[in-house]
Amino acid sequence: MTSDTTTSTVPALSNDELAALEGAVAACVRDFYVCARADDLLGPVFNGVIRDWDAHLTTMDDFWSGALLGTQRYQAAPFPPHVKLEMTQDHFDRWRDLWSASAQACLPEPIRGKALSIGEHMAHCWGRAYVTLRGQMAQA
Repeated sequence: MTSDTTTSTVPALSNDELAALEGAVAACVRDFYVCARADDLLGPVFNGVIRDWDAHLTTMDDFWSGALLGTQRYQAAPFPPHVKLEMTQDHFDRWRDLWSASAQACLPEPIRGKALSIGEHMAHCWGRAYVTLRGQMAQA
């Protein structure tokens, strides 16, 4: 996990409180990926494309730190790398279920609720956009 947490938009947190939340986010990311890599549906997708797990986990720490704590370390567009993968709405639903279980287990409030809401939104919107885009690519 990178250490730049000074740009967080979470109000009224001390550096120690922010560091604790960063640790919870990292624990959640790792819990999720342990489950996802072992999952019958998601495991083949993740294990088939991710070669450097340490780098991927650091990227996901940064993404979720930004989404949940307002840090600015993640600057990429998260959707495009997923377009080339072979997935269905079932993959996104399973992702949501595993993410929700990890968030419930690892994150304190108030970021737990935010993580659950973002996960639900991502599974729904990304799933629909992905299926639509893949259908259009198949017709082209």
